[in-house]
Amino acid sequence: MEEKINKYIEEFKKATQHLDHADMRLKKLDIDFVRKLSHIIETHPGIKNGQSKFIAENALLIAGGLDMNAEEKVDILYAGLLLQLGKINLPHRLLIKPFYSMSTVEKYHYLGHAIDGEVLLHGLTQFKGAITLIRHQYEHYDGQGFPDGLVEHDIPLGSRILSVVSDYIAFLDGSMTGAELFADAALSQLMIRKNSCYDPDVVDVFINVLKGATVDELKDALVKSKLLAVATERWRKGVLLNSRNKDLHSSTIVEISLPQLRLGMKVDSIYFGSEPYIRNCIVDQTIIDNVTRLTKTNGKYPIIKIFLSVK
Repeated sequence: MEEKINKYIEEFKKATQHLDHADMRLKKLDIDFVRKLSHIIETHPGIKNGQSKFIAENALLIAGGLDMNAEEKVDILYAGLLLQLGKINLPHRLLIKPFYSMSTVEKYHYLGHAIDGEVLLHGLTQFKGAITLIRHQYEHYDGQGFPDGLVEHDIPLGSRILSVVSDYIAFLDGSMTGAELFADAALSQLMIRKNSCYDPDVVDVFINVLKGATVDELKDALVKSKLLAVATERWRKGVLLNSRNKDLHSSTIVEISLPQLRLGMKVDSIYFGSEPYIRNCIVDQTIIDNVTRLTKTNGKYPIIKIFLSVK
């Protein structure tokens, strides 16, 4: 299999070396090459058929929700279809062994297929972006990943996207844990690893992709998730503020409307329906802006309670 793929790649290099990157013939050849190579990869024993297509298609939908440009989407498409290329160098026993049951040495051997995929495609300059995404498919958002320990936004966005989608598949089919999981359970595994393994924005958008959201709905959902993240952080800060200002509880609490909310007011709580937004904090412009924006996007008026006076 390895010899067959290497031969195919070398033949493609020779056939395209004299074509300019702007030549439409090359673009057509690139697409045909990637599709055929992806098909060859999935005929290798231990590599499951159809996964690359699922990864590429869903990664593209996430990219749309994150407003990535056309060139970045092409890189994601190619990388998704060729993500498993380096696995042709792995022994069959590793391809069928659940990742969590591997020894430390076996895990590093397995993860090394990301680098092997990069090496196999070396010299195909038109795939430079995709090759980079393949190399970094196992980086973790907290910097504890492979091979370079990149952190957060130092990891290419395409790699962060591909990591989420490919791991979702691995949780579903049991290749991660050894036991097949239902969709909800697989998503839960992604959720609990937000901010450690995965970019939280990518996970949030992917969840909405699986719900069939449109591109505009994906963008709206991302805005809301960012506001929720801000709210959660401010809630935590509010708890800390409360511990330093215990006398606030002895003050009179009154309910006000959004237009009455002013800088410097001391908030007991702000809710949207039954959902808490923030509590025990001092109002700044960011809070006012976020509450106003949430009111518009949710179509719900906030319930705002403030301390009338502080002794």
